[in-house]
Amino acid sequence: MFKRTANQALIQKVTSCCMYIEYQNSWISVVVLTKHYAVTTLHCLPESFQELGQSVSLWDSDGQNHNAYIHGMNKLSDYVVFKKTDGTFECIPEMTYPALLDQYIVVGFQFGEKKASVRLGHVSSLSDGSRGYFYGDSGGLPGFSGGSSSSSSSNIIYHILGGVFYARNGALFGIARGSEWDGKETKQYGDVLEMVSTQIILSHIEFAKHEPFSV
Repeated sequence: MFKRTANQALIQKVTSCCMYIEYQNSWISVVVLTKHYAVTTLHCLPESFQELGQSVSLWDSDGQNHNAYIHGMNKLSDYVVFKKTDGTFECIPEMTYPALLDQYIVVGFQFGEKKASVRLGHVSSLSDGSRGYFYGDSGGLPGFSGGSSSSSSSNIIYHILGGVFYARNGALFGIARGSEWDGKETKQYGDVLEMVSTQIILSHIEFAKHEPFSV
C-alpha cells in the first residue's frame, strides 16, 4: 500500500516536475517532459490558446515563471506540447512505459484549484492503438476520475489532469485526460481514468524532427 506520509520524498520529487498555467483564476496542470518540453492534455487548454507559437507562462511549484510557447498539438491523442523559450527545465523526470497492475500516482490541480493534489490508482488495461492510451482507477476518489468544474463567466470547463507517475520510483508514465469530457469517446470506458503515455508523445516529437507540428 502506498502511504503518503512514508513517501514524502517521492511526492516532492514528482511535484517538482509539475507545473501549471494560470487562466481566469484557475490552474491548469502541466508536466515537464524533457529539458526543453512540457505537456498537458489539449482539451483542457482554452481554445483561444490552441495555436502554434502561442506564448504561455508556465509556473513551477516554487512560483518561478518559465516562458514557453506551443510547439505541437495532437487532437487524436489529445495533448499539447510546450517548448521552453530560453534555457532548459531543471527538474526532468525519468520515463517508462506502464504495465498492467502497476500502481501510479497522479499529481495535478483538482478541479482547477490552486493546490496540488495526489491520487492513487492501478493500471487496468493498455490500448492496442498508436495513441498510447492506458487506463486505471483513482481509488474511487473524486477529482481525478472524471470530475470537472466550470467558470460561469466564460463557460470554460476545467477538467482533471496531471502527471501520472510510477508509485515505485517516480518515473513518468503519462498524463491523465479524465474519464469523460464533452461527450467524447472516453465515456465508453465508464468510470475509469484514461491516460496518454508520455513515451508516445516523445516519439511523436522525434518523428516531427523537433519541428512544430499540428495533427
